Parts: sequence; C-alpha cells; structure tokens
Amino acid sequence: MIAAERSGLVCEVCGRARATNVHHRKGRQIWDPWRPSNLLHLCGSGTTGCHGAITEHRVPDYERGWSIRRTGRAEPEQVPVQVCLFGDPVFVLLDNLGGRTPVPHGPKGVAA
Repeated sequence: MIAAERSGLVCEVCGRARATNVHHRKGRQIWDPWRPSNLLHLCGSGTTGCHGAITEHRVPDYERGWSIRRTGRAEPEQVPVQVCLFGDPVFVLLDNLGGRTPVPHGPKGVAA
C-alpha cells in the first residue's frame, strides 16, 4: 500500500507511534476513495490514537487538512495536509504516487 510506504509505518500525524490504520480524508462515498492522496496512515483505530482523535474532533481536522468536507469540490491532492516529518509539523500536498510536496501554509492560510 502506497500510504504505508509513504509513512514508513510511522503515524503521519504524531510522528511517534506505529501506524496501523488508514484514515480517509474525504469520505469513502467519493469516487476512488482509496487513492493515496486521500489516505493518511495513522496510529490507533477509529476510537483510539490519532485516528480516534481525528474521527472525534472534526473542526481542527479541516483546518489541518486531515479531513476534507464532502460538500466541497476540492480533491484530496489539492488540499494541503499537516503531517509530521522528522519531528516537525509541516503542510504538504499528497500525490497519488506516494509523494509529498511541501507548501508554506495549510487550508485558509493556517501555518504549520
């Protein structure tokens, strides 16, 4: 799986714990929900760890790109997401080949 290769099996949000689950940034009802730009490799389950925190607290997730509103037209590869790289939170664009491109800010100008 490309998301696991991209993460190196480390949670893409906290950068500390072992990643065990994938989180869909935009709901699974969209076309091709399993494309790598729509997935984050996270620690925990839907109720524990980073995956649980994202599932339970939607507002900060939109600001950090961890979740994308279903009603919007934005595609996952167009929405910056905050990930932990080398211990630092940074905003990146995820592509569908497993790559990350750094961007200076996140959605609505949120700084990392």
